[in-house]
Amino acid sequence: MADTPWHLKNYKNLITSKGRLVPVVEKELIKEQLNSTRDTLHLHPSEICKKDWCPRSSWYTIKGYEKQGETFTFQKLNIFAEGHAIHAKWQKWLTDAGVLEQVEVPILNEEYRLMGHADGIINDKKGRAILEIKSVGAGTIRMEDYESFKSATSENDMWKKVRQPFPTHLRQLNLYMYCLGIHEGVFLYEWKANQDVKEFSVKYQAELIEDILAGCQSVIRALDSGIPPMRPTLAEDSSSRICKYCPYSKVCWKDDYIEQPTDS
Repeated sequence: MADTPWHLKNYKNLITSKGRLVPVVEKELIKEQLNSTRDTLHLHPSEICKKDWCPRSSWYTIKGYEKQGETFTFQKLNIFAEGHAIHAKWQKWLTDAGVLEQVEVPILNEEYRLMGHADGIINDKKGRAILEIKSVGAGTIRMEDYESFKSATSENDMWKKVRQPFPTHLRQLNLYMYCLGIHEGVFLYEWKANQDVKEFSVKYQAELIEDILAGCQSVIRALDSGIPPMRPTLAEDSSSRICKYCPYSKVCWKDDYIEQPTDS
């Protein structure tokens, strides 16, 4: 029988919450996260569509390098759980209403080494469209539209300023459209502060994903050559924001031509 991985044997060391009930729940959430089997051999739209995506970081993931400094906080895990709950309720409601044709639609494109899933496919009197459900909070707006975040006088004011889908979400949905061949989409945004909802319909815009597809090709070429892609222009040095929070920052800046990991 294979040995239990270190991180599963020592997960209790990751629990930081205090109290009677919260640490118990945190333990279960951490165990669930550590036991997850997320694919690491493909590029995932939810990651590569972010404005600060680094193809070089994706190269390290696919090559199997160990992540450094990865942490699990109860707040972070709770945010993930809340997002999943919001998705699940909308998928149920739309299925019950008879307009959701498919839930958790697989996304796979081997040409660009893409893998992921869309939240669903809508099929109603207006035709078929890809569904994306997003739970939105102040942190989302801070990352996607900092000017609106900075100028808002309250959380409600911040939410009022949301009048169109965020760029990251648009790129992600357009990538799904490209892969699935369905060129219409619908966003459902739920504001986590009070459960208010906004809906946006969009059509396919190929130009929004040209740079992303080019980045995918750069990763594929680098995998073939064994040499990591160039760092993006945002990575001016190891203290740049894009590098500061990257789990591969140390090995990335150690040497441009690093030895490949060996199988143990």
